[in-house]
Amino acid sequence: MDVLVKMSVSGAVLIAVIVIVRALAVNRLPKKAFLWLWAAAFFCLMIPVRLPSPISVYRPSGQLERLAVRPGLLLSEAAGQAASEASGAAAVMASHLSVWHGIWIAGAVLLAAFFLVGHLRGRRVYSASLPVEQPFAKAWLEENRIRRPVQIRYSDRIESPLTYGFLWPVLLVPADMDWADEETAAFILSHEMSHIRRFDAFTKWLLAAALCIHWFNPLVWAMYILANRDLELACDEAVIRQYGMQACPSYALALLGMEEKRNRLSPLASSFSKSALKERIEAIMKAKKLTKGSIAAALVVVAAVISIFATAGIGSNRPAVRIENMDKEPVAEAEENSHTLKNTLYQEYGWEDRYDRDYPMEKEGYTQEEYDKLMKALKPEGYEEMSIAAFNSFINKALTEDEKGRDGLYYLFEQVASYIENTDPNAGYLRNTIPASLEEYQTRLNEVYSGKQMDPQFSATAEAVRTEDVFGDAYPAGGLWLEYSFTYRILDQDSLTVGERDAFLQQVMQAAQTLLEEEQEQGHTEQEFQALLDTAGKELANEKIGFTGCEVNYLEKE
Repeated sequence: MDVLVKMSVSGAVLIAVIVIVRALAVNRLPKKAFLWLWAAAFFCLMIPVRLPSPISVYRPSGQLERLAVRPGLLLSEAAGQAASEASGAAAVMASHLSVWHGIWIAGAVLLAAFFLVGHLRGRRVYSASLPVEQPFAKAWLEENRIRRPVQIRYSDRIESPLTYGFLWPVLLVPADMDWADEETAAFILSHEMSHIRRFDAFTKWLLAAALCIHWFNPLVWAMYILANRDLELACDEAVIRQYGMQACPSYALALLGMEEKRNRLSPLASSFSKSALKERIEAIMKAKKLTKGSIAAALVVVAAVISIFATAGIGSNRPAVRIENMDKEPVAEAEENSHTLKNTLYQEYGWEDRYDRDYPMEKEGYTQEEYDKLMKALKPEGYEEMSIAAFNSFINKALTEDEKGRDGLYYLFEQVASYIENTDPNAGYLRNTIPASLEEYQTRLNEVYSGKQMDPQFSATAEAVRTEDVFGDAYPAGGLWLEYSFTYRILDQDSLTVGERDAFLQQVMQAAQTLLEEEQEQGHTEQEFQALLDTAGKELANEKIGFTGCEVNYLEKE
């Protein structure tokens, strides 16, 4: 549902721009230009993918190419219980969202039924029509033949000409049509044949489908009405081009002679007198000869509107570079003499020197004011209940819209996440939740640009230190240090909540920790350990999120 709303909003922006351009230039540009613009709006409403453009009005997404934070943090049991409770709350939230899903589905079904019933009612009338045997009609159809077989039929149950069908189209006229006025008859047949040539009957089905899906968006209703009008204006323009500018007054009088009666049989048929008569008469009388200049102006307007309002900002085609400042606390904080153990490990194993040398930080720590500012900006209330789609969009927008170098929110996030203590209540949020969401957003963007399936990656560490008692003091007698990463696939971004995603990450990290603790007795190789972790991860997958692989980057035994 979040994706649908996002598509509807972005489509509404484009529709609003088209309405403005149309109001300013409907009688200055070729009418076909507006059909191209409506086509762009249709694709924005129906397809979630946007082509990149350097002049897009939308800010580039996925530009966070540095992620200088420590690897994922395995939370305590209490924190894990909180994550499970969040998942339960998310289920309650999902039940509320299902109500809105139900309302949307009901509206879409009712509107689709309206179109379908109208179409079927019209088909019953059309099926009772009879072939036109007028010599003029047969001669005209022979001179204007197209590849598809076209019939001209008449009915006493309609008041204005229309066309229906797109594979075997029919041009239906009223039974009382005056065939003696050959000029008017030719205008009418030419107009309707223009609908047939451009498959306007099919276009109307597409517009109806967009309206059924986005029925809650008033601008989509405006698009449906105006796009149907522009189909008529484009056909009027085609008639004028066919018979010359001198035919404008006669063609306008022909329209007036039809008395502009709206055909009520089917909203999916192309009708000669369907759109606003005043607008059509004005467009005909203001029609100008098609020139290279007008064509060039139309191309510029269409290209500019589509490039600016129907595209996405250009993002990096490279995967995000994860610069990890590894956790400098390989010994569990719960150890009774942890400070002594860490000092010994740092000195004897050289872990701290290795990480400080490879991943130096430019700034030491952060202030309480900076911490409060960051959490206020990046931690929405009830985030655990948000869908992954909504939350990832929120986080990406918050960090990309405030890119001000070292004074920006992203730089502040890097600093706090890199130095935050594991005991801080927000450590898991900054070490797990936000980095995972940024990775997921960037991966999805890269997937769109490359056309290849990609999975987000999450990096973490685990440690298992074996200690021996030395006259009451605990000293390390050996241990293991693991660096690993795993990939996963979000199967339903609209129903998967942040709490559920975070719980899945915790389960994988806990599985790695458990395997590492057992490893002290097993002595597996890196490849064997990786296979064990891969098996454990796949067992944790569910219908909303899947485990797609893992890699052991470093397994140190001392």
